[in-house]
Amino acid sequence: MAEEKKTTTRKTTPKKTEVEEVKVEKRFCTECGKELKEGEVCDCQKVEQQPVAASSINGDAIINTCKDIWHTILNMFKKPASTIEKEIESPKSDKSIILIIVLAISFALYLMALLSSTTSEIIEAANNQLFASTDIEVGLPYFKIFIYGILIYGIMAILPVVAALIVGKIAKNNNFTFKKAFKLYITSNAPQVFAYLGMAIILLLDVSLLTVLGTIASLIISIYCFFNFILGFNSLVKMKDDRRSYGITGLIALWLVMAVVVILIIGGTVFSGIVDESYNIKDTINNNFKW
Repeated sequence: MAEEKKTTTRKTTPKKTEVEEVKVEKRFCTECGKELKEGEVCDCQKVEQQPVAASSINGDAIINTCKDIWHTILNMFKKPASTIEKEIESPKSDKSIILIIVLAISFALYLMALLSSTTSEIIEAANNQLFASTDIEVGLPYFKIFIYGILIYGIMAILPVVAALIVGKIAKNNNFTFKKAFKLYITSNAPQVFAYLGMAIILLLDVSLLTVLGTIASLIISIYCFFNFILGFNSLVKMKDDRRSYGITGLIALWLVMAVVVILIIGGTVFSGIVDESYNIKDTINNNFKW
């Protein structure tokens, strides 16, 4: 017979564990009184901190962008070809957009200084020669001139971009897009910032010798920018040797035709309004002499 083993189970009683009482201190927000958990920051304090952090980040980004634009302008004098190529290959367009705004503002300032200097010379000649006993004063609408200057530069800057795009499409280069043409023109004309601002300062100083030298320097910079644009266009479009001269000639011709048409339109609308408002010499003379 099989031997049967008896198993006995021993009942164990759980040990009594000592329970310690832990006192938890409640935390409340000092601003709104909301109850907070450990390590939690109240929402009201987070909202106040966000604008400060955002403003500091935006400030650093603006400073870095300004430095980058400044280096681009300087590099257009040092190494124009590689600078244009680098800018065109960049996937971002923010630098070119900011640069065209800077160019438009500098051109507007130059236009204001030019009209102010021209008006002063006309009025001074009229007072000295024709009406020595009367002082004629004409107030220029500087704010309107400034706005017109920005609009005029924006329109005139689009013309070579459109002309280059048309010639590029005629040359059957589908890789030459409007974005590349825009970057090409704006980067090529980056040195014009010095020309516009320099001439604005020279015209305000009203020194004949400086005006002549500044005009010559501005023409040299303009020619320099023009050739950078043409050479960059030739490099990007990659036309055949026997068609390259036709393509460049067509670009310049189309650009000039479009510019003449736009200048005539602007001269008949924008400048006529400025002249009617600012150069009202006839009425001033009639009021002074009671004619």
